[in-house]
Amino acid sequence: MSMNIGLLNSFAAISQHKNAGILATALVAAGAFGGWGISATFVKNAEAVEALRQEVETAKTAIDRTKAALVGSYTVTGTDPDGVPYNGTKIVAISLAPSGALEFDWDDGTFVGVGQIVDNVLAVAYAIKGRTVIALMTINPDGSLSGNWLRRTDRGTKGTETWNKKV
Repeated sequence: MSMNIGLLNSFAAISQHKNAGILATALVAAGAFGGWGISATFVKNAEAVEALRQEVETAKTAIDRTKAALVGSYTVTGTDPDGVPYNGTKIVAISLAPSGALEFDWDDGTFVGVGQIVDNVLAVAYAIKGRTVIALMTINPDGSLSGNWLRRTDRGTKGTETWNKKV
């Protein structure tokens, strides 16, 4: 109760000053302007978040279309890390897993791998005879893929491959 009386006394003292009305108006204006500023900031942030969400959704849709276009069988030619060309042509089959990852099956299951797309590059991981292999394949405009692969144990050397979709 004494706090309320003190507050009332303070208001009474302020109201006796000539500029109390101006002070009250300034306080109300500052509150309104501050509230508007905060509201405007929230609106700008919300717009930026929505634009980013739409950009991510558009990119995701483009990647999903690219993944779907990659599904199928490819003839594979290439070289081993020592530069020796492959004997004959190999086959790789690409399928889309329920997780959204691309799955790879070389020569009817001899090697199995998994991959993801980053921009126009397909990154694939698989194992050959217990050795991890990473392939980075550029997705070319004609639908073929070309790139390099390396095994963990092949220090500094890379094999090459070109994948052409079978029709």
